[in-house]
Amino acid sequence: MTARPPITRAGSIYDLGYRRYEGPRLGRGHAVRSLIGHSLRSTYGIGRGGRSKVAPFVFGGMAVLPAVVIVGALTIASRFGAERAIEDMQVISFGNYFSAVNAIIALFCAAQAPELFGRDQRHGVLPLYFARALRRTDYAVGRLVGFWLGVLVLLMTPMVILFLGKVLLSMDIAGAFGANLPNVPPVVAQALVISTLYGGLAMAVSAYTLRRAYATAGIIALFVLPGLVTGIVIGIGSSGIGTALTLIAPNTVIDGTNALFFGRELGAEYFFVDVPLQLFLVSTIVEVAVVVALIVRRFARITT
Repeated sequence: MTARPPITRAGSIYDLGYRRYEGPRLGRGHAVRSLIGHSLRSTYGIGRGGRSKVAPFVFGGMAVLPAVVIVGALTIASRFGAERAIEDMQVISFGNYFSAVNAIIALFCAAQAPELFGRDQRHGVLPLYFARALRRTDYAVGRLVGFWLGVLVLLMTPMVILFLGKVLLSMDIAGAFGANLPNVPPVVAQALVISTLYGGLAMAVSAYTLRRAYATAGIIALFVLPGLVTGIVIGIGSSGIGTALTLIAPNTVIDGTNALFFGRELGAEYFFVDVPLQLFLVSTIVEVAVVVALIVRRFARITT
């Protein structure tokens, strides 16, 4: 028998070559737009599991429910010719709708804001974002804008339902459209203020707090505690400090801008406030500017 040759390991080298990518390069702008779109979808749990959709859709349904109830009441009343009586009640109207759902919007922000900044930091995916065309500032602003749009959609949806219900259920559609049209500018302005202020504050807390539970608790405390402190200060008779705190606390600032846009007076609980209502809008702008600066600074200095 002839001896078999020894078995030796051998390999094959295939010269596959290297081809440069010659397709379209979408660039930084497309990356920012994609991040904004992804942030908006993540705000409502779209593209994720069913558990991620529970909180946003529950709070969203609670925010829309009053408008649906009002339109339903108008529908029933219109069959009996009593829609005018329902509208004259003014239980919930354009001018006080946001105040009625203010707590729900705050809970929505507390539940969903940590899903954006906190999740990326917990799972260590920031280096993947920063390795692309995105700059650190682009990432911070893109996430912030996406969440702002999500809160704005939540605020405007019941307003659209309420507006269409009041117009389409009227016997004189053209007249009802003209009568309700002046409500559109203040509604849009107030929705922009709430979404920008509440969304910005919630995102600032989540940017600096990796743990979701801590971030949610911190956001709720930020929305609730300033108002409580203001009430305590007023209770002990310090109206000057109370006025200053009123211009800082998120919920009282929102009440001030609501009165400004809808041409209303502040409630009786603000008897101590003797400042122009425009100052509440200025306070909002200042707070939002500080919030954006803090978020941008956070991701400009974060190590990955």
